[in-house]
Amino acid sequence: MAVNTTADWNDPISCPFCGDELESPGAGFVDHIDANADCEDGFEQWRSNIASDLAGEWSG
Repeated sequence: MAVNTTADWNDPISCPFCGDELESPGAGFVDHIDANADCEDGFEQWRSNIASDLAGEWSG
């Protein structure tokens, strides 16, 4: 598993946390983080970091 150390998500078909290829950029990403605890933790940390930048949570 390759580790992506860049802060930018340049490739929507690759997981920004581990670099693995996703089946799709939307549902495939959700499936991927559901199946990979490290990526889910990374996503939750990222989401927590940007939560104050948004006027409330997104609804999706």
